[in-house]
Amino acid sequence: MDSERGIEAEELELEIAGFDVTCLVWDQDDVEAAVRSLALFPQFKEHFKGAFDLINTATSFWLEEGSYSPGAELITRTLYSVRDAIYDHADSAEAGSLPSVIRWVLRVSCSAADSQLVATYALVLGTQAVETLANWLFDLELATYDIDADLIEQLRHDSPRQYLALIEKERDRSSGNEIRAREEFATLLGEANQALLMASLYRQVEQMDVFKKGFNTSSLMHRVLDDAFSTKATKRGQEAGNGNRNPSSAIKTAAMDRRTKIKAAAEQIISGRKSEKRSLTDAELTNLLFDQAGNGTKKTIREHLTALGLRPLK
Repeated sequence: MDSERGIEAEELELEIAGFDVTCLVWDQDDVEAAVRSLALFPQFKEHFKGAFDLINTATSFWLEEGSYSPGAELITRTLYSVRDAIYDHADSAEAGSLPSVIRWVLRVSCSAADSQLVATYALVLGTQAVETLANWLFDLELATYDIDADLIEQLRHDSPRQYLALIEKERDRSSGNEIRAREEFATLLGEANQALLMASLYRQVEQMDVFKKGFNTSSLMHRVLDDAFSTKATKRGQEAGNGNRNPSSAIKTAAMDRRTKIKAAAEQIISGRKSEKRSLTDAELTNLLFDQAGNGTKKTIREHLTALGLRPLK
């Protein structure tokens, strides 16, 4: 699949554990490295293992003779951008109609197989699950750096146990965030597993059709999907055991530098507007900061502004 008519590439506004993701297919190794560098990763090792296993399986649907299809990046990025619309329509549609829902939401000519589209949806859901859990853990560490970045960095190097204790203290202080993150992770990963099961079934049917002309694909899919989802089985992440901890400060330091830069720039903009007695909207501040190189995506900027308490009232 060299091209898809009507599909326009959009910026992928996604940051996972401080890493700016630009492609759901090509960047997986970097995402995994960023997640493994989290201080509390060992406690959630099995959670992430299940999610990354699913993601790797989903991306394999785009493999053609040992390499990824040229259309993989564009389709995965586009599906990510319309994920909410797909979710809303798929929720009320029949189990076997997900490929039709995806094609309808895309509203363009797409030559990808049904199995590839459904596997990509599973990839998107799995990535969202990782984002939810990893960013909660990453934010715990960033919160400690807000105390005194130089001191915390020194503790991380010289007193890993004290560094970890500070993170655990922040974890206890904001326990509600953990509950939400873990519940959302479990829900998203469960839905991703269901979608991946559907993709596997579609691939089997597609392969059958090659050898059996006149095979009733629709009838088979409805039957196997009804059987597959009769138990409503949903996989949930499991508590992880302990592992070797080897936190890396490169991403966290870069994130703190970015937050410091955004804070200084935002305060300057806000102060300037106040002195000029001019109003400043949330979107306008985000756009102004986005225009300055090095501040990341608009989503990243909004998240940092929220953490800093600098987002203007609507």
